[in-house]
Amino acid sequence: MTGCQEPAYNNATLWEGAYSTWPNCPTPSENNIDNTEGEYDHLVCEVSARPCCIDLQGECVIISQEECEFRQGFFHENNTLCSQVSCITSVCGLSGFLFDNTPDQFYRALLPTFMHAGIIHLLITLVFQATILRDMEKFAGWWRIGFIYFASGIGGTMLSGILIPYQPEVGASGALYGILASLIVEVVVNWKIYKSPVIELGKLLLLVIFLFLVGLLPWIDNFAHIGGFLFGFLTSFVVLPHINFSEEDRIAKLVVQIACGVLAVVLFVLLFIVFYLAQSSTCENCSYINCIPFTDSFCQDSTMELRPRLGD
Repeated sequence: MTGCQEPAYNNATLWEGAYSTWPNCPTPSENNIDNTEGEYDHLVCEVSARPCCIDLQGECVIISQEECEFRQGFFHENNTLCSQVSCITSVCGLSGFLFDNTPDQFYRALLPTFMHAGIIHLLITLVFQATILRDMEKFAGWWRIGFIYFASGIGGTMLSGILIPYQPEVGASGALYGILASLIVEVVVNWKIYKSPVIELGKLLLLVIFLFLVGLLPWIDNFAHIGGFLFGFLTSFVVLPHINFSEEDRIAKLVVQIACGVLAVVLFVLLFIVFYLAQSSTCENCSYINCIPFTDSFCQDSTMELRPRLGD
């Protein structure tokens, strides 16, 4: 091997600084060095610090495998520099990325709707689908309810991804809140056929308010609920069937349909633009919508920190 005939650092067992700041060699060797007798043991070292991708932020640091495992990171044992690894690929996985270090897995906007955090979470979704969702499908048809369901799920996921980007997102709560919004719209557009529409609307509003209050607890994503409800409300005006009681009523409902359709498309485009192009965006005062810290540590363990996705 070639290297240094005389070490610049005499203690070969410990170096306090970063490995990249190791002192330069004062006496470099021009020829190959034979270390069979151990004369140049100071040239032999084991590199234990390698790139480690930490947490959902995909931050790369040079640390040992033990520390990487302790910090629950992804250790790259075959690389030596962070420039040699792609943390976003290591952390996110699945199908990879079309462009390196660019979060272009667009299907993730819909994927959380099909994933759940456990049996209880899944059972809550199934009970809702087997009762309220089934009745709405009988009333409006499968394609209308399917459109509202998935549009609400994607809209809720996008809003949540913008405001709390480092919080894993699972569950169909955004889509379910969209269906709740469609119940309210169904009462509004068919107001005259109900015997007591105010009572029906009041019951639905009380239920929605109660569920939003529950969303203020830790580990419940109220941003996904709000986004899902908003898109469910707008798309329901567009696709749900309704009865026209007069020509003026028909024109008024048509205007509302067009306005809600345009607004839904505009909001959808804005969410995608903000999510993919304005990644430094955040909302400093929105945390109380998602979790109210009744104590200093009440919301701390949920990791729902509102901060930009890009560092300073």
